[in-house]
Amino acid sequence: MDINSLFKAPAIPSGRNKRKLPAAPSLEMLKKFREEEEGESSILAQEPQESEELDGDSEGRFFGDGLTDEQRNIFEFVDAGDELEAETFDVNGVKKMVLKLEKAINKNQEMRMKFPDSPEKFLDSEAELDEEIKHFAVISEAPEMYTNLIELNAVASILSLLSHENTDIAISAVELLNALTEEDDDGTNEEAEESMKLLVQALVSPTFLSLLGKHRQLTISLQVDNQGLDILIQNLNRLDESLNEDRNGVFQTLAVVENLISIEPEIAEIIVSTTPVLSWLLNRINVKSMDSNKQYCSEILAILFQDSRVNRLKANELDGIDKMLRVLNSYKRKDPKDADEIEFMENVFDALSSCLQEPESKPIFLECEGNELMLIMLKEKVMSRMRALKVLNYATATAAGANNCKRFVDILGLKTLFSVFMKKGVKKLKKAYKNFSDKEEEEHVMCIIVSLLRYLPDGVDRLRLFNKFNENDFEKVDRLVELFEAYIAKAKLANEEIERSKQELLAEEEEITSEDETQFYLKRLDAGLFTLQMTAISIGYLCKQDEVLKKRVVMLLSRKSYSLQVVKDTLQDYLTNLGDGDSENPEDPALFERKRISELMQYLE
Repeated sequence: MDINSLFKAPAIPSGRNKRKLPAAPSLEMLKKFREEEEGESSILAQEPQESEELDGDSEGRFFGDGLTDEQRNIFEFVDAGDELEAETFDVNGVKKMVLKLEKAINKNQEMRMKFPDSPEKFLDSEAELDEEIKHFAVISEAPEMYTNLIELNAVASILSLLSHENTDIAISAVELLNALTEEDDDGTNEEAEESMKLLVQALVSPTFLSLLGKHRQLTISLQVDNQGLDILIQNLNRLDESLNEDRNGVFQTLAVVENLISIEPEIAEIIVSTTPVLSWLLNRINVKSMDSNKQYCSEILAILFQDSRVNRLKANELDGIDKMLRVLNSYKRKDPKDADEIEFMENVFDALSSCLQEPESKPIFLECEGNELMLIMLKEKVMSRMRALKVLNYATATAAGANNCKRFVDILGLKTLFSVFMKKGVKKLKKAYKNFSDKEEEEHVMCIIVSLLRYLPDGVDRLRLFNKFNENDFEKVDRLVELFEAYIAKAKLANEEIERSKQELLAEEEEITSEDETQFYLKRLDAGLFTLQMTAISIGYLCKQDEVLKKRVVMLLSRKSYSLQVVKDTLQDYLTNLGDGDSENPEDPALFERKRISELMQYLE
């Protein structure tokens, strides 16, 4: 059995794929959780304290061996692992482990009640309890046995430890929960997967959630009746991140939250609606200094907002848009310092973009001067420029973004936008930033232009937009047609590859399924189909607006033996994939879009 697997600490994950400490952590990796600079955070529960050897009056801080907290945790897990080979993961083995843990809990509780004012007298029982908690983590190697843990009421026993007066014990319990809920990268069998889900359901039962958000004094009690998630979140408020052990406790708590969501995605909305975790996360990312926990908070935020309208709307209630913009304001004229901070910045951009998918969020973005901030980033040509385009894409999209379109023009954003469209300064950006993507940039720019064409009302602002295509000898029209032709070529290659795949399936006498068709469509999207469609829509608007612009487009297309018919065919393909919409709902956006596109196609004759 791999002992090292027991102390794989989850680091800041990318997406939902966690990065983990190596099997033998280096000193550099261990230093990830060393003490930060004094005064790093206004959100810390206590002022930074100097490290010193603790005696019996330390109210439960019972370690004093000269090791760092991280080194001590590793050695303790290794010591516990010495007995692993002798451990049997059957029902009797699990019962034995649960019994030993129960005895340690009861003994410690008894000693604390008997000698409440004499910490030195319950110190040994506390150390023994901590050892049993760490040893209990070995059952994470056999998740199929979790059902037995639930039947033996071990979950309640573990959860009772979250409210232990000694935060070291509470943190050890959090570490145990992290180990139990962490999914195996190699995959688990069906029985183990089902047991894991049952454990998560036990952790997030309605009785767990009944007291969430009530910041009461935490005291140990074996009668917690599965209110563990409540205490898990509240523990964030009593941990002092100026201390290594507590800082790691925050990290472990965030890992448990991520694990629960990964196993049961619907838990994301339960956690946000019933706990103060979202408020805590939004405040935590605004702490000035950068550290691993701040980065992890940004990742959890991105996960919480990724697929949940409910969570995005909750963010609006908590001034989430404003708080995320305040964080991003730090990057309007300077780049993040290192890879960790780059990931932090990108997580916040992703979280903001997710929120802007909701119509209710777009006016808030407008009021918080989000357009102005994104425009500054575009002008400065810093790393944040690449993400600012994405945010503006979401902010201006749909009819709900019409006011953002108008504001963008009012603050003279057209000049900067079309500078990006014309690829000015791209060589410098590519040289400076390895992650620069022409494909992403072109997609976001085209989406913004299409939104402006759709939603700017007739008047001065709309005329200013079309004047951009007339100026400098129609250079923007030339660039638009150039983009269209480039993406037509990519689409042709993708279609040829798809046709070969279809022929291979038919040759093997296999039916082309709906799943196959979905994969083929995704391949077309990957080849830039959406950007192609946006350029076609833009060409349609130019042809509708001005006969001179239409003649320019026709002339440019003819150079490569194209005509307006290829643009029309592209729009027809767009309509086909758009669907019919809900004919019974006159407000259905798909119906409006079909009407708009059908009208544009009339000008492509």
